[in-house]
Amino acid sequence: MASDDRPPDRRAYLRTAGAAATAALLAGCGRRDRETTTETTGVPDEESTSRPTAEATGTEPESETTVGVDTEGYDAVVNVANAGADASGEEFVNPVLDDHVGDDTLLYFPPGRYRVDDWRVTDRRNFGVVGDDATFVPPDGHRSYWLTWGNLEDFLFEGITVDNRAEGVAPTIRLAASGGTTVIRDVAVRGQRRAPRIAFEIEALTEDTDLRFENVRLPDGSANGHAIYVFPASVGRLTFRDCHVEHWWEGLYAAYHSGPLRVLGGYYANNGIEQVRVGGGKRGALVRGVTVRVDDPRNGENKPNMRGIWAEEGAQVRIENCDVAITDLTDTYSSGGIVVGKQFGAVTVENTRIRTDVTTPAINVRDPVDSMEGQTIPSMDSLPENWRVECRGVRIDGGAPEGAAVLATRRDDCLFEDFCIQHAEGSRDGVAVTAAEGVTIRDAAIDVSGEAITSEDATVVTEDVRTDESC
Repeated sequence: MASDDRPPDRRAYLRTAGAAATAALLAGCGRRDRETTTETTGVPDEESTSRPTAEATGTEPESETTVGVDTEGYDAVVNVANAGADASGEEFVNPVLDDHVGDDTLLYFPPGRYRVDDWRVTDRRNFGVVGDDATFVPPDGHRSYWLTWGNLEDFLFEGITVDNRAEGVAPTIRLAASGGTTVIRDVAVRGQRRAPRIAFEIEALTEDTDLRFENVRLPDGSANGHAIYVFPASVGRLTFRDCHVEHWWEGLYAAYHSGPLRVLGGYYANNGIEQVRVGGGKRGALVRGVTVRVDDPRNGENKPNMRGIWAEEGAQVRIENCDVAITDLTDTYSSGGIVVGKQFGAVTVENTRIRTDVTTPAINVRDPVDSMEGQTIPSMDSLPENWRVECRGVRIDGGAPEGAAVLATRRDDCLFEDFCIQHAEGSRDGVAVTAAEGVTIRDAAIDVSGEAITSEDATVVTEDVRTDESC
């Protein structure tokens, strides 16, 4: 980034993606030689959540002392406190860490506070940083890249709390994984940040990279800065499982990722622009079991559009078993609970509940772009082939007084099936279709205070649509 005090600009990031600055920072990001097996959505349903391990060596790992974590798969296990690292948070521990970084090595942090200066680790395989009630403390006033981990294969970062509570502290963890399985698990970032910095800037450098975030917690927010930003060069398999992101300038920003993307479970609330922003390129995305809330917006002056789940760019996404509620937009507004962007192709929404107590659409299907010309779509080299949106088993309710529960604009052949809308207050409409052909609404209960279905320059086919039946 050009400045530590300026938030990342979309086009500025795209100009630098893959450029010399990134290459110098994180060397070795050219191998893309093995395809990841995917199913129809481009993303497998389930996978093992075990941490990365080296191949069995048949020898016991060397260790400074017995540690309270799983050390299987490592040749060397170092208790950093026993090796001389200060666990009181007073002295920087970098000299001890740098002395023991290596392949097939686990650095174990016992309970304590560890003051960590800028720490760069690159080109390592099967390297672990694991804490047991351990806290990392950045330098005073730090607002730039801090933990810079590049070209790592089979990396584990687990059991660490990052303490950002000091004034002006807002460091960035920069992670580029290259091959194997990299896991960030049971990590928390604490402290309300006001500096314009990203908390996690990440990428999966190769198609055979499996990068997982599991139970990563960022609950305290930031008036400026993204919680998690996925760099445009990211191409591997990327999973977010049971994470917590709340009150950030922007939430989970994964739109640029062009490999398989999965967001499984978790709580995303009151973040500007998006709670969950997906891409997946042509490989596809899956959003399952996610809870989204906009009920206490605090950063309206910075990022006032409080979208829920935003499919911004990509070929296909499946959104299922999610719970979305937008109940308070004080000093903000929202494009919708689920927003299908102009650059996104096929979307399936199933078995999902969306509550809107304010004037915003529950589902907003936007008109698609006509060509790549003039567009900025880093995860795609061409437009999607399929633009169809299908919604099944979706329930929409709440006290929203105006507008329409569902907007569908210039999207042909959309399907709304086994669908329920219930808005009893004001003049709220049900489904509003504009400039689209072949839209089908069937087996639907639409009990609203306004019109059940409105259309303008559109062809809408209805089958078994009931207007006197509640959800």
